[in-house]
Amino acid sequence: MDGFPSDLSRFLGMRDRDLRAEGLFVAEGRLLATRALAAGIPVLAIAADSAAFDEAIALSGGTVPVHQCDGKTLDAVAGFPFHRGMLAIARRPRLERACESGTPSGPILVLPEITDPGNLGTLLRSCLAFGFRSAWLGARSCDPWNRKCLRASMGASFTLPLFDAGSGDLGQLVDADFGVIAAAMEEGALVAGRDGIAAGLGSEEARDVLERCIEAGRIALVLGNEHDGIPPEWRNGCTQAVRIPVSAGVDSLNVAVAGSLLMRDFSPLTLH
Repeated sequence: MDGFPSDLSRFLGMRDRDLRAEGLFVAEGRLLATRALAAGIPVLAIAADSAAFDEAIALSGGTVPVHQCDGKTLDAVAGFPFHRGMLAIARRPRLERACESGTPSGPILVLPEITDPGNLGTLLRSCLAFGFRSAWLGARSCDPWNRKCLRASMGASFTLPLFDAGSGDLGQLVDADFGVIAAAMEEGALVAGRDGIAAGLGSEEARDVLERCIEAGRIALVLGNEHDGIPPEWRNGCTQAVRIPVSAGVDSLNVAVAGSLLMRDFSPLTLH
């Protein structure tokens, strides 16, 4: 295509799964390109239109190749006209295994099977915003470097520690006196709110244990799949369940909304 550097031509119209197979992702737009570079993500190249070219040169600091392209060419790389004049092609960071180097610090967000990239991106953004220390992703969760996920997360994936996890990893948290909390609309679940765990709901001992874990930041909040909830093998690894009260006209909240509300309730930023 005219005006497109030959060494980048292979990215024309590449889908996320193709980029993933090559260990790459595309950060679309100036904001994501800027945040990827600021976070130390290994950016291989930046493509920019004429209006953004000087800004891209400044962002690169002379260490990343910058290619000037016309708008149609950038559209072809992005797959649609969302790039706002700039995009970065970058190397995917490798997800380390959870608990690989000992028990991590909390609070932790655990996502066994979030399949919608918009939901995942929103949850990662809230995770970072509310002071959670990391997010654990199960094998069936969608790709955190998916383009839609990156847009929804506003680049949270670049700075929030992400780990690959399995249901068996929850046992190590329980052994380390974490409260492993399932977000579940089930009988016997404690009721969460901005004032803590609601009095009179669930056993007093369960409430006290959970409140202490929250206060110490030793919690892992487990959220379920958008349709099927928390997989049984993950639910069995949880020590308690919490729910958000909703009106009779709604059976449940969107997982990104519910997870964000719970992270706000359990945030170390708002407990003192």
